Amino acid sequence: MSTTFEAMKFGPLGDAVEAAMPTSEADPIGVWAAALSLYSAAISRTVRLDNNRPVVVWTVLAGRSGVGRKGYALFTSKTFMNQVIGGFLDTRTRDGISSGPSLVDMLNKFELETSGQPGGIDGRAMLVEEEWASVLKTQKRCPKFSTLFRTAWDGKTISNRTKKELQAVARPLLGFHAHITPGEWARYVSSSEALGGSYNRLLPVLVERSKMLTYTNRPAVVDVKVLKAAFAWATSESRVIGFDRSAGQRYDEIRAEVEDKMAELPELLSSYMERAAEQVHRIAAVLTATTRKTKITRRAVDAAWAFVSYSMASVEKLVREAADQAVKPVKSTAEMIREVLQRYEGEASSTILLRALGTRVTAASVRSAVESMPDVEMETVRTGGRGAPRIMYRLIEPEAPTVAQEPEVPKAPAVTEAEPIQRPAKRPRRAVGSVERPAGKPTLRVVGSPAPKRAKAKPKAKKPIPPVEPSSNPFLALL
Repeated sequence: MSTTFEAMKFGPLGDAVEAAMPTSEADPIGVWAAALSLYSAAISRTVRLDNNRPVVVWTVLAGRSGVGRKGYALFTSKTFMNQVIGGFLDTRTRDGISSGPSLVDMLNKFELETSGQPGGIDGRAMLVEEEWASVLKTQKRCPKFSTLFRTAWDGKTISNRTKKELQAVARPLLGFHAHITPGEWARYVSSSEALGGSYNRLLPVLVERSKMLTYTNRPAVVDVKVLKAAFAWATSESRVIGFDRSAGQRYDEIRAEVEDKMAELPELLSSYMERAAEQVHRIAAVLTATTRKTKITRRAVDAAWAFVSYSMASVEKLVREAADQAVKPVKSTAEMIREVLQRYEGEASSTILLRALGTRVTAASVRSAVESMPDVEMETVRTGGRGAPRIMYRLIEPEAPTVAQEPEVPKAPAVTEAEPIQRPAKRPRRAVGSVERPAGKPTLRVVGSPAPKRAKAKPKAKKPIPPVEPSSNPFLALL
């Protein structure tokens, strides 16, 4: 058992959680948080603080899917709480409330169903949101939800006007418990809502698996006789819980410590801790009620402060991690595929690849990304049986891209100095009747008169062909 949980544990409720842990893989702090929410909601009708505030404690388990064991923690707490408050959990547990009007309507119906009964009106309700992120998406669409949700924790009147009537709940008695992953917290828990006070009513705690048990493990049967007697005492009549003198002094010290810490933190972080002191008051009152007393002791205050301190540290880590995620660039599908294949020595089946990538991608998105990745190939392997073929992905050496040769551009001829064009000299124009005296034999001719006929040239005498001398070649002699 962790030393942190040992500091929180108190009374019969702490004993029940401790007895259930040997056969549970859940975080003991997660089991403790769930048990506080369930039990505080069950006794909220008859138990209140001395300042007339309700005692409900709202908790949130923040842990990674699978390894956080959030659902296991709730299941473990229910295994022994059902023996104590089973009737309340069976009839008053709800989920999926995502708007202000639906919240008012739910609480109003519980009051109407019990009006006129001997025990009086019973408006208790327990909201358990194991998939809180999906509800947060829808809640953002309703502008009234945050205000009504905060007012319900304060125990003040909430109302909603419909077309037919005005629904009002004068004294809301709402319990709340939820599960979320750190990644979903960063995405859906907005800073504006936190600054408005929507989340300082909650006590988030980081949880993780405590151990690994065998498949044949079965939950232990916890003895809850003392806790059942305490519940009967708390619900038999109205109980007002207040501090004794020593506990009051310790509570004032805690208030001062919380305010000093808030002054040192950024505004966003401090906004989650604005009601830390009242959270200590409520938890200490619930723990005191399990001992069938109305005076809170110093030991109960210290146990409550240990849980609230752990919650404050969890919130600080969640908010800082959310800020880091907002700065880091989101990896592409191709980058994530390469990382997984490198982790599996360059080759992995489609099943292994999708399991490693988680819910971030689908099989279709993986195939689409691989088509544009030159260093990853996909192959369909048939096993020969009747089963579906396996799809394998592996890293390969990308082919070197071929460099296209640029077409040769014909070189322009060298520019030389142009030579001047020689134009034939123009023959001088002669006047009609002028005499032309050609070179050579002087001849007199009148221009414009018919030219004299030239004498025909005598043919040249042909040279005689010499006789062929007899050859010494016998073949030529035959010719």
